[in-house]
Amino acid sequence: MKILLSPAKIMSLETNSSWNEHSQPILIDYSKKLQFVLKNYSPSELGNLLNISSKLSGENWERIQQWSPNPSKKECVQAIFAFKGEVYRGLNAESLSNSSLNYLQKNLLIISGLYGLLHPSDDIMLYRLEMGKKLKTEQANDLYGFWRNILTNYLNNQLKNDEPILNLASNEYFKVFDSKKLKGQIMNIEFKDYRNGSLKSIMTYFKNARGKMTRWCAENSITQLDDIKTYNEDGYEFSDQLSTKRNLIFIR
Repeated sequence: MKILLSPAKIMSLETNSSWNEHSQPILIDYSKKLQFVLKNYSPSELGNLLNISSKLSGENWERIQQWSPNPSKKECVQAIFAFKGEVYRGLNAESLSNSSLNYLQKNLLIISGLYGLLHPSDDIMLYRLEMGKKLKTEQANDLYGFWRNILTNYLNNQLKNDEPILNLASNEYFKVFDSKKLKGQIMNIEFKDYRNGSLKSIMTYFKNARGKMTRWCAENSITQLDDIKTYNEDGYEFSDQLSTKRNLIFIR
């Protein structure tokens, strides 16, 4: 089973994990093409592209100028520890055992606007480039066009015997794939909470639950989609009534 996650805007190079697996992102040559384009942006142009403040524009412009496909150890960290958003607070990868991290190394892929797809052990530098941004290149008018065929083909090549795909990524990131061409069965996940008498998706809880489900899969060595239905962390329970063939809904 392959698990898909989105990245996070918040990143850090700090980690206290002893997990010693390291690798270079497999699609790094495509990252070089994107960075070549980005290096020609001024700080203000970068701010307009990313829709960020002048302070963040300056910081990220510096990151782009210093970016390297082969960073030193102090300039990078494994992808599984680099992201610090709500999903990754739920995942809490630094507290996972090495066996659970090895499970994620085999099964987890993190979608990235800059790196395409990341394995947990991939050493990456700090960056800011959401998939939905309209970065024009020689190949396409935006990142979706740049990455779609590349990522769809790569994921298909990663799938063995039509492995299922557990989609815990946001729509912004998952739609980079040509889902009609993906070989494996895709299962989408939703988390809903009762509020004022009705069920609602509360984004902070939703994101955190995505990370916790990923962690639960790793700790329990989940390989089959049917096993996902037994997930019951933080009071969530599978709803057979609300779920469909391709969309599992958990409520609390």
